[in-house]
Amino acid sequence: MTVQRLEKAAGSAAAEVAARLRRLEGGGLRTFADDPPLVWDRAEGCWITDADGKRYLDLYGGFAVAAIGYGHPKVVAAIRDQAGRLLHCPSAHPSRVRAEFLEALASIAPVGLDRFLPAMSGAMANEIAIALARTRREGAIVTFTGSYFGRSAGTVGFAGKARYREALGLPAAGPFVPFPYPLRMGERATDFSMEALERLPDRIAAVILEPIQGNGGVVIPPTDFLPRLRAFCDRAGALMIVDEIQSGCGRTGRMWAIEHAGVTPDLMTVGKGIGGGVAVAAVMGRAQVMAWPPDSYTSTFLTNNLNLAAAVAAIGVLRDDGLAERAAALGPAALQRLRSALAAVPGIAEVRGSGLWFAIELAEPDGRPAAARAAVIVRKLREQGVIIGRSGYDDNVIKLSPPLVIEQDVLERGLDRVAAAIAGEMKEHA
Repeated sequence: MTVQRLEKAAGSAAAEVAARLRRLEGGGLRTFADDPPLVWDRAEGCWITDADGKRYLDLYGGFAVAAIGYGHPKVVAAIRDQAGRLLHCPSAHPSRVRAEFLEALASIAPVGLDRFLPAMSGAMANEIAIALARTRREGAIVTFTGSYFGRSAGTVGFAGKARYREALGLPAAGPFVPFPYPLRMGERATDFSMEALERLPDRIAAVILEPIQGNGGVVIPPTDFLPRLRAFCDRAGALMIVDEIQSGCGRTGRMWAIEHAGVTPDLMTVGKGIGGGVAVAAVMGRAQVMAWPPDSYTSTFLTNNLNLAAAVAAIGVLRDDGLAERAAALGPAALQRLRSALAAVPGIAEVRGSGLWFAIELAEPDGRPAAARAAVIVRKLREQGVIIGRSGYDDNVIKLSPPLVIEQDVLERGLDRVAAAIAGEMKEHA
């Protein structure tokens, strides 16, 4: 697309920013996956304003980062205060803020997870957890189809989508077994998954998974899956590593999705929402598992005090404002609203959700995944001023993860607009 056409499509201010990026940015990022790109300028609460002044309702939460909304006053105040005190602090040197960060994590951690390591991204947290497992016991790191743990070189080998691995020229990092996907596998979904695990010939060091798959399309396993997996890991002597980077921070109506199952993993990775919009992640774990000697790992900006101060404030908001409880209160009615609005619409394979996390899986009349239609719906809603996501094993799932602070009436109006856009597209080509 030429710069002139881009200007016509996106407006002069947005087009100028996009053109500057085009001249200098290397390939590989998602900047121009949607063309013209949405050029962000400001954000507050659940609203985004682009470079041309158009306002958007964000029902995707910046890839589930904005759990407490954008620009929360307590996070902004914490950043401003810390910026005047201390920004950079190498991980070799303790600081008050780092102690506060670990204490904040402890205040929301599942019972039994009492040691914590900082990270700068979810992918980094998962790399740390995998490394802990490998240094504890030799064996395979097993995961599931549809999994997503980041796009770094150390995590993409465990990605459920082969194209993510192929893009970086990396092979699969371990065996994959089917994730129990009720829509696609039926009532014996857990049995099929557990039988596949039992058939693995290799010694297993760890099993890593999301308790609800995010990039996979908000795939919610049967209630018996996680307890049975915990028992399997105990029998096999393998660590159970749970990635709560998308599913955590109150998203599902509990602080952590794992809490719905009453199961405690050995290691748990967290991120996105704990930073309040700043790059912070962490590994939570059992003391006996997190027993590396000093200087086993570090990174220059690992314990940046500005980021940690933001995280302390964000975790406080999550905890003290009861945002998990708010998601639990609003979620069921919101899910029913979507289901009712789409009940008579052709091509709706399933409407599912947990807390304030929803997915609408789309299918063509012949049963094939309706990926192209999902892409059209995302584009049309953006034109209408609503941001949503697209995910799923076949990119045919509309995914919603709104900020947990969204007002109920705003949420309802947003869901109605999403349902109307889906219905319009699916009926038009039924």
